[in-house]
Amino acid sequence: MAVDLLYKVAYDEAVRALAEQQEVIESLRGRAGLLFSAAAVTTSFLGAQALRGGDLNLASWSALLCFVAVATASLAALWPRKWELTANPRDLIEAYIESPEAGPIEDLHRDLALYMHHAYLDNRRGLNQLAVVLQVASGLLTLEVVLWIVAIAVSF
Repeated sequence: MAVDLLYKVAYDEAVRALAEQQEVIESLRGRAGLLFSAAAVTTSFLGAQALRGGDLNLASWSALLCFVAVATASLAALWPRKWELTANPRDLIEAYIESPEAGPIEDLHRDLALYMHHAYLDNRRGLNQLAVVLQVASGLLTLEVVLWIVAIAVSF
C-alpha cells in the first residue's frame, strides 16, 4: 500500500474524530439549555408553592441558591468557546498550493491529520470540563427539587 493512501486514511480518521466531537459539543450544549429550562420551570412552579405564604425558610433560600448555581453552570456551558474543528484554508493554500515549493498531497494529508489530532486533544480537555460542569448542574437541579419539596412541606 502506498504511503499516500496511508496518510489519506489517517486524515479521514482525523476528520471523522473532529466531526464526532462537534456532535458531542452540540449535544452537551443542548443538555445545558434543557438543564437551564428545567431549573427555571422547577423554580417557578415549586417555588411559587413554597413561597405562597410569603415566608422564606432555610430550604427555600437553599433552593434559590441551587437555582442560581444551575443557571450559572448552564450559562457557562452555553457561553461561546473557541473550539478547534477546522484548519485555516488560507494557511493551507499558502503552504501547500501557492508556495514556491508546493508539496505533494500526502504531505498535506499527513500535516492535516497531525493538526486535527492536536485540535482533538485540545477540544477533549474542554469537553471534559464541560461534562463536569453539566454533571454538577444536574446534581444541583436534583438538590433544588428536593429542597423545594422540603420548603413546601415545611410551609404547610
